[in-house]
Amino acid sequence: MAPSFRSHFRRDESDKPAEGQEVEIATEDSDVQNDEGSSSENLVVDDDSGEWLAYELHEWASQSRAMLAQLLIADKVVHSWQGTTLLAHESVEEAVDALLDEVEAATDPELDSDKAQVAFEMEGWSGEQQALLAERLGAAAVPHEFDADGDLVCHEEDEEQAELVIEDILARAADEGLEDLEGLALNDLLSALFGATDRVRKDVHDGVGVLGCVTHGHRLRGVATPFGFAAGNWVVLRDSAGDLADLLESKDATDADVTDLAARLRDALHRII
Repeated sequence: MAPSFRSHFRRDESDKPAEGQEVEIATEDSDVQNDEGSSSENLVVDDDSGEWLAYELHEWASQSRAMLAQLLIADKVVHSWQGTTLLAHESVEEAVDALLDEVEAATDPELDSDKAQVAFEMEGWSGEQQALLAERLGAAAVPHEFDADGDLVCHEEDEEQAELVIEDILARAADEGLEDLEGLALNDLLSALFGATDRVRKDVHDGVGVLGCVTHGHRLRGVATPFGFAAGNWVVLRDSAGDLADLLESKDATDADVTDLAARLRDALHRII
């Protein structure tokens, strides 16, 4: 897929808003919808000077237009849609062009037609997530494109790498609302939990160790994936920490169960601190 981005035209004087008339940004009659909860209140133009540009994007896949729409909203770029045509004031032309290039890079075909290919459904993905996916795959030198249905296509030989990136992005998206912890604060928490698990694996009735595992384990369970950690590995770690805290608070837990989980969590922490 190689969509053309420069098929825009300048509107006639008769197409300009009347003097003093506000132009409200909306996606009515378009297959592109704003994110839920986005307000048109901040997307209003009252500048009647200059010209309006129209970008004909009817050849794009709907997912590509949706990606562009969400990037425009995220960057607070004033715009509107008429069907599949993007309208923007000339004052934001540079910003619009930059985002068009970003989507172009995300959808630029780099695949070898002689190699076996696989496709990943992108239904439910936001434009920002798709842009991030394309950026991550590009950084990993994985040839890819988004097809006419908006699905990700890559070489079969890169399937595992693509899956890892997809899983990481989805896992991080699921972290929304969790505590962000980085640097020394994160290291202190992991070190404290390591010390507590080391005590409990030796003696399940060690009061200091039990208190530390419960306190730090519950907190770690609510920490979002930090920078530099693979999301999948972090989820396993924080779930194990939470499970150990739950186990120690349970009246039905056996000493063997506690010792085993504490030892495994201690070893996992030892590898990262």
